[in-house]
Formats: sequence, C-alpha cells, structure tokens
Amino acid sequence: MNSKVYYKIRILCAVLFLCAVGIGAAPKFSYSYLDETVKEFESKNSTSSVVLMEIESGKVEYIYRPEIAVSKKLPPGSLVKTFSALTLLKYKDNLGFSPEKKVLCKGRFYPKENLAPIKSDLNTFHLPQDENGKEYLRCSLAKGHGEMDLRSALVQSCNVYFLTNASSDPDLFYSKLYEDWSLGKSTRSRLDSYIEPSDTNFTSISPLRKVAASIGEGGLLLSPLKISQLYASIWKEGPRLSPYWGPDRKPIRSEDNPYTGKDLRWIVSALSEVPRSGTLKDLNISENGNVEILGAKTGTGTKFMHKYETHGWTVLSFRKDQKLYVLTVFVDNGSGGNQAKSLASILLDKIDPKSKNSAIKSGK
Repeated sequence: MNSKVYYKIRILCAVLFLCAVGIGAAPKFSYSYLDETVKEFESKNSTSSVVLMEIESGKVEYIYRPEIAVSKKLPPGSLVKTFSALTLLKYKDNLGFSPEKKVLCKGRFYPKENLAPIKSDLNTFHLPQDENGKEYLRCSLAKGHGEMDLRSALVQSCNVYFLTNASSDPDLFYSKLYEDWSLGKSTRSRLDSYIEPSDTNFTSISPLRKVAASIGEGGLLLSPLKISQLYASIWKEGPRLSPYWGPDRKPIRSEDNPYTGKDLRWIVSALSEVPRSGTLKDLNISENGNVEILGAKTGTGTKFMHKYETHGWTVLSFRKDQKLYVLTVFVDNGSGGNQAKSLASILLDKIDPKSKNSAIKSGK
C-alpha cells in the first residue's frame, strides 16, 4: 500500500470514529461569528480555511475548516520565502550569500546544467520555453522586478532572486531550510480531536526541486496550522509553541527557534513593509480602528502534480487590545494577491467593526 492511500485511509478512519462518538467539532470561539463571512466568501470563490492564533501563547482563537487547517498539507508558495530569507542570512558564509548583493530579475530563472529538469520535474513544474527552446521558471512579475536585494525581493516576492541564491548550493540550502524549519514535522498541536498529518522525510528529491523549495514550490507541503506556528515564532522572536484550544490548556514549547534575534528582527522589519509597499500594499484596512497591522506575506502555491492550478495564501500579524495575533488565510483555486488578500481584508473588518464604522464616519 503506497503512502498516499495509507494516509487517506487513516484520515477516513479518524473521521468515521469522530462521527461515531459524536465529537470532532471545533469549540465555540468568540470569533465564531466569522463563519458566516467565510461561507459567503466561499459561495463566490472557492473552499477556504482560516486560522487565528494568539502569538504569545499559541492559543487558537478561531479556526474555519479545521479538517483543512489542521489535517491537510498544501503547497505554501511564496510564504516560504520568509523561511528562505532567514536560512540565507544564517548560513550566508557557507552559501557565499550577502543580503546587499543584488540580483537582476528579468522575469525568468534559467536552471543551470546541474539543475536540468528530470522526468518528475516536468510533471511538477510549469517550464515554458523561450524563443531558443530553453526552459525556465517564471517570476511573480512576467517582465521582472529589476535589481533586487534581499529586502526588496522579500517585500516584492521575487522568485528569481531566491531561486538564484538557493542554486549556489542546492543540497546545503535545502537541508538547512528543511531541518531548521521542521518542514517534515507536525506542530504537535493539542486541538482535540483533529489529527495532523504524520511526520515525513522529504529529502530525496531532484536538485531543481531543492532550489524551487526556496519559493515554496516543487512539492513542498505545509498545513495552514504549521504556517501559523512558524510565522508566530518569527513575530514573537521566540520558541515555536504547540497550538491549543480550550480554557484548561497552557502554552507548551514545541521546539526551540534556531534563529538569532538580530536576523529575526531584520525579517520582521522587512515583513512590516509588505502591507505598506509590497504585495499587500492595497489591503483595505482603516487606520482609525483598533487593529494595527504589523506585517504580512502573501503566497500563491502551485498544486502538486497540477502545475496549472494554484492555491492562495495570506498570513499577517496584527495587534488588537494589547494582544498580538497571526491570521492565516488559505483559498483553494486562488492567489495570494487576490482572493486570499480579499478574504483577509474582509475578516479584519469583521474582527474590528469599529474600523469600518470609523471609515464611514470619516468619509473614507
């Protein structure tokens, strides 16, 4: 029995068991009123999932479709660029990397001979050919971003920049990315009674897929809950916490954060620019409300083995009532810059109704 069939049977058995004993629903959250908002969005778009987590504790304050958020792994796309940026900074001496050195992006990344696509790559990637028949990977802007350093590449989400730097040593880059971010491990959550996917070992892949992992492609799969945990540890600048819900639980450290305060602060500063001048710059949030956006990242992930279909992601941090939160939005059949961003904006308006009222009163 192959692993995919085994996993599907395992999930099916778990669902049947939960139905039989009458449990399996997420608890009633103070934000459960958001359900109707997401359902309305889904009626005009596609299936979605949402996680709202308190950063300091790891407590899940709201979740929509936990069967997706907790129990499914999905291609995260450009959300991984944040992890790649920290990996490049930490191992810059080994990788010969400098955050100030610029890469010229013309919209295309041409794999070198050591990254020549193999048969499985052709089934995984959309590799168009130029006028000379040479295959390449597209950037997020067809005409390119021009010259990019690390900060601008992260804020503007430049594929060519990260692919170029990861290709300097694919094996070293991928091994550090995979290990430091525990990409094959679950969050060790305490979200009774949902089951997280089993830990995996995803190291035996082609050189091209190792490089493409830098932009969240090539078969890299993460759950919305995992994304929430990892990003919370970045904005918290602390350990990764076991997600939980319910009043009787307390924060538990899942694992240490292997990144230094200096590099984390640099990344947090860069992410703070995304809602102002980056890929989320037109997020429609009033400045008069109680929600303060601290930083964000968008992602459009290619569905594994469906190279012409995409998922949309937005993850952002905000402060409300002196508490810090991470909001992760996933939209099937969408993009991070459109559908996921739109749902995130709608949810933030609902989370802070004063924001909407203030905008109306001020005539904005």
